[in-house]
Amino acid sequence: MSDQPENTPNPSNKQVKVVVPDELKHGEYANFLVVSHSPHDFTLDFCQLMPTGEQGKVNAEVVSRVRIAPTMVSRVLNALNTNLAGYEDRFGQVKALG
Repeated sequence: MSDQPENTPNPSNKQVKVVVPDELKHGEYANFLVVSHSPHDFTLDFCQLMPTGEQGKVNAEVVSRVRIAPTMVSRVLNALNTNLAGYEDRFGQVKALG
């Protein structure tokens, strides 16, 4: 991914220009994800795991919450799979934790 706006094809055959506002261009770091859903949407809570000081306990502090329609879930999964394959072709296989 790039910080530069790009033209991305979508199913309606129109070009979408992605514009990232300056205040968002650096993004947020997340190392944990919680996914939940209702009949109307999926909620993705991107979190940072933070130690609590108590033995064996950590907090997952939400840094960004994204809600998407169920019709978008398969597109998100396809985009992640495509990008993961490209990443692994370039940098090697990503080893899953746990």
